[in-house]
Amino acid sequence: MLKSYYEILNVAPSATKNEIKNQYKKLVKMYHPDVNSSFEAEQVFKDINKAAEILLDDIKRKNYDILRGTANINPKKGYTNPREAQYSFYDLFKNYKKEQKKEEIKKEAPKPIKGADITINVEIDYTEALLGTQRSVNIAHSILCPKCLGRKFANGQKCPYCDGLGEKTQNKKITIKIPKGLKNGSKLRIKGEGQLGKFGGENGNLYVIVDIEKNEELNIKDEIVYYNAPISPYTAILGGNVAVPTLWGEAMIKIPPLTKANQSFKLIDVGVMNEKTGKKGDMIVKIVIQIPDNITAQEHYLYEKLRDINLNKTNGKSINR
Repeated sequence: MLKSYYEILNVAPSATKNEIKNQYKKLVKMYHPDVNSSFEAEQVFKDINKAAEILLDDIKRKNYDILRGTANINPKKGYTNPREAQYSFYDLFKNYKKEQKKEEIKKEAPKPIKGADITINVEIDYTEALLGTQRSVNIAHSILCPKCLGRKFANGQKCPYCDGLGEKTQNKKITIKIPKGLKNGSKLRIKGEGQLGKFGGENGNLYVIVDIEKNEELNIKDEIVYYNAPISPYTAILGGNVAVPTLWGEAMIKIPPLTKANQSFKLIDVGVMNEKTGKKGDMIVKIVIQIPDNITAQEHYLYEKLRDINLNKTNGKSINR
């Protein structure tokens, strides 16, 4: 036999509101989930909350007492005749059943909750930003516990597989496609790859913030790329081929003999691509003559000989190229 709300709270049907309230507080301290994690305590906690909701509301308590047949109905005050009293009781019973049905629906189908979003950062270089690329990342997802199916309890005890959380954490490898032309700090959204939704709610989203690594060698302005190419003194004098980096791979430029410092060369169609026209800009390569940090004794001797030859050729006047 089901207990009445008075029996659940362990109070008499004649108890005052203060007596009911005090008894409710005592029971809450005993059965609150924070202090009592047993499966039985969870159900008792729900029952005492429902009982208190009814008995601490004057109108709900009166209707409940009428349905139980314990209310003291005075026809002179409440109804004009017995038939009206019966009719009102019937209406009250229907309303009570409707409210009860609503409460059952609320318990069976709680409001869906969307899962939390996840935000991560990925780093790409400038060339990858121009051409587009992809990254594989491991994301820690929350999934419904396969043992207790989110109920937190199994066989009357806290689920040992998820430790009573109702969900587990699982790593998932995701390949992120990064489109070309992104700016530093751009944010990509991958729908549904966030944390698990609850009560039928949709999963959260994964947000990827793209950090573009600054290129220390290439200076880019609009569609033109600028690069300072270091060459040795003998290459500047004798000429030769020099490899230079571009946005599209390595390129070779031919250095003619007697090339001067700061002299510039243009490479066609190796700059930034214009997304509208599909054409690439140019690259300007400026020559920087690089003096070696260390030279051998033989190299030092040869440089002295070159100096002497230059002085003799110019009658003692040094010529700087």
